[in-house]
Formats: sequence, C-alpha cells, structure tokens
Amino acid sequence: MIRAVFFDFNGVIVDDEPLHFSLFQKVLAEEGLKLSQDRYFERYLGMDDFDCFRQASSDLGKNLGETQIQGLIDRKAVYYQKEIAAKAPFVPGALELVQALGKTHYLAVVSGALRSEIEMLLKQGKAQQCFSVIVAAGEISQGKPHPEGYQTAMELMNRDYVASSERLLPEECLAIEDSHWGIEAARAAGMACVGVTTTYSERELPGALFCLKDFQGLSAEEFLKRVEASR
Repeated sequence: MIRAVFFDFNGVIVDDEPLHFSLFQKVLAEEGLKLSQDRYFERYLGMDDFDCFRQASSDLGKNLGETQIQGLIDRKAVYYQKEIAAKAPFVPGALELVQALGKTHYLAVVSGALRSEIEMLLKQGKAQQCFSVIVAAGEISQGKPHPEGYQTAMELMNRDYVASSERLLPEECLAIEDSHWGIEAARAAGMACVGVTTTYSERELPGALFCLKDFQGLSAEEFLKRVEASR
C-alpha cells in the first residue's frame, strides 16, 4: 500500500522546464557560451543548477570555479523569479491532487530546483502546507539519477514525521517524475514511479508504472487505484 508520495517539482507540479532551458541558455550566452535546446534536453535537464552550469560550461570549453558557478546560479534565480512571479504555469490538476493526497498520505518534494523557488511557488499555489519534506538543490551530494534525493526524503520523513513503529519502507513510497533520470533515481531507491509527459514522451520514460499527460480531472482515489493495479 502506498503511504507516501514524492513529487519531482519542475515538469510535475510546475510546467516550467522550457523556462529553465531558456534561462540556462541566457546566462550561458552572457558568458559567451551557446547552449542548444537539443543538447539541454538530451544531457542536462535532470541535473540541478550547479551541475548543469558546471557540466555545460565544461562541455562548451570553459571550466568555471565554484564561486563563478554560484554567481551564474544566483543570476538565473533572479531572472526566474521575475519571469514566474506573475503567474506560475502549474501542471493542470497538480495542485488539486496534492491537496487531496495531503489529507491521507505523507508528501515530499524531491527536486533539483532551488528551495527558494520551490517554496515560493508552493506558497503561490497554496500547497506549501501539504508537504512535510522538501529535498532541493544543494542539499544532497549526488543528484538524479542517483537515488540519494529519494533516500534522504524517506529518511527525513521517518525521522521527523512517522512514528518509529510505523516507519516508511521504499515499497510504500511512490515517486512522480517527468524525466528518465528521475525515474531511474526513484527505482534505484526501491520506489515505484509514475511518469508525466510534460517534458518527454511516454516512450522516453521507461520504467514508469504508467504515464499521464497531466492530472486534470483525476481524483486521488482514481490515481491510487491505478497505481496499485499497475504494480
């Protein structure tokens, strides 16, 4: 039985992957580096901001130090907040599903996004109170497809929110992801995963129990029944 649901953020709760690409491209262009869309979606999308800037700049022939990379991250964050502040492009039905699942399940966000961005948008969507745990960029040593983010989320949930006699097990946790890196991370942590095709096609999300275009019109009960039927 599923007792906890762990959401990726970009592409699952907020459909902003194209915005992130455009901002990575913009900031790198300011450094004289040209990032193509195909290359971003093929190689970098699953990374957090630090790893994306580090790897992309290296691949494009410019090795940057940690201080320089942090400067790029900070600049991108300012651009992102300006772009997203007016109206966040929430994935249809995502907030409704979060609100419904939050009444009966433990919820967490496991994402390569910055904590400040996650909290800002969850607050904007009036869903911040639904999540017990957030694992964000810079809070783990290894990003997706490594399972550390999901393992950390479960450890924090068990430490702070679940009674010791009722500890969560990986098979009781469900992940929701929009990339194959995220699905790999969840499965490596021993968790089943549902895919969302906001970013990649169903064919490009192997390992998912099933895939959804979005969550519109889907009740929590229907969603969980489909999960159990697919396991």
